[in-house]
Amino acid sequence: MKKFVFFPLWKIEDVEKYLESMEQKGYRLEKIKHAYFFYFKESIPKSMCYFLSYKSFRGRSMEHCDYALLSEHSANPIKSKMCFYTMYRTKAHKENLSLLYEVRLDYIKTKLLENALISLFLTVLFSAIAFLDIITRWSYKGIFLFTPIVGICVYLATYYFYGYFKQKSKCKNYEHDNFNS
Repeated sequence: MKKFVFFPLWKIEDVEKYLESMEQKGYRLEKIKHAYFFYFKESIPKSMCYFLSYKSFRGRSMEHCDYALLSEHSANPIKSKMCFYTMYRTKAHKENLSLLYEVRLDYIKTKLLENALISLFLTVLFSAIAFLDIITRWSYKGIFLFTPIVGICVYLATYYFYGYFKQKSKCKNYEHDNFNS
């Protein structure tokens, strides 16, 4: 069975819960193609834990997560093609993976902020180029060329800043829940 599952970076936990529920219904994730096409096969219903390890421009912290999943928690990586992440399936309970979740929360928060700042920089850069084109040539052709580009950059900056603040509040809630219990 093939399913299209779209998710933003700050909704990774929802995808993991979805995969765990599919596993309990008797559909095991077999492979992932192009990041959002999930292929399932029928299997015996089991209680398994899924962990998504983000790998775009990897930092050392996520490499340590991968190593810990493979060595300490005997996780199995799911076959994937053209993905920006690695999905793992393990029998370990979520409580045993709490440190890995914490590392991933911070790592994704950092990546979202990076992407937001890059998008903001590109917005300012393309706006400045369009403005300079108007001033130097007294022509409005630059507006027609750069307006869609600036619009896309503004959209991306907004999208990533929104994700950053969602992830930041998720980190605060995670810390609050773990330190109060």
